[in-house]
Order: sequence, then structure tokens, then C-alpha cells
Amino acid sequence: MRWQDLIATARLLTTTPHPNTQPLQDSLRRAISTAYYAMFHALASSNADCLAGAPHDPLTGHAWSRIYRGLNHSAAKRNLLQDQGLFSSVIRQFTETFAQMQDLRHSADYDPNRTFTLPETLDWIDRAASAIEGFMQTDADERKIVAIQSLIGRRAN
Repeated sequence: MRWQDLIATARLLTTTPHPNTQPLQDSLRRAISTAYYAMFHALASSNADCLAGAPHDPLTGHAWSRIYRGLNHSAAKRNLLQDQGLFSSVIRQFTETFAQMQDLRHSADYDPNRTFTLPETLDWIDRAASAIEGFMQTDADERKIVAIQSLIGRRAN
């Protein structure tokens, strides 16, 4: 999955076919969830690229897929919020937005009393896109540390 396509889909969900009408609440909820998944899949892809190499190389393809699929939602959030001082401000912004988007996705998917406004939804989609863009432009060595941290985290002593 391409994170860019997921962000585009999230934005599409906020549009309506008729001018001066608001998107359905279900569409706004789905847009929030899709923006989170853009972040998740960007992280999974970056992790696999940094740790295994090319996804279509016969030598690394299997390892790439295992790393990609090995990312766990709640563990990634918990692990990335540990030791924030290790990371640059761009990475910290990504990890904080990732955690916030995960919480919003849970609300969007599971809290029937939570409502979203169009401006709020668009703002969160923009935040997710901006955080991903910054993350993907950071040094590959730092993203490798993020990959290890998101997949393994720090063990308690």
C-alpha cells in the first residue's frame, strides 16, 4: 500500500458530490482511520526498506515482507514513545502524530458518541501527510533506528 494513495483516499472521503453539503459522519470517520493507516503503512514500508532492502529482490523480498508485516499497532506506538530524546525533531513529530492518529482512529472506529467536523478531519489528514513527508525525508540511518525501536522497543531491566 502506498501512503500517498491512502492520504488521497482520506481526502476524497471528505468531499461531497453536491456543493454546500457536509460529508457524512461515517465518511469523516473513515477519513480519519485511513489517514492513520497511511502513517502505519509508511512506517511499515520504511522499516522494511531500511532493514531488508529492496522488496522485489529475490534475496531480500521474503525478509522485507516479514518486517513489513511484523509491525504491531499498539507495540509500535508504545515503543516509539519511549526514548524520544534519541530522535530528531522531525522524527519526534512523526511519532507523536502517529500516536495521536492511532488514538483518533480508535475513536473513529469504535466510539459511537465521537463526532468529527470537516475542518478537524482535514486538519488531521494534513498533519498525517506532513508528518509522513518529513519522516520519509530524514536520514536512512535514523529511520533504521526508528525501525528497530518500533519493532522491538526497549526491554525493561
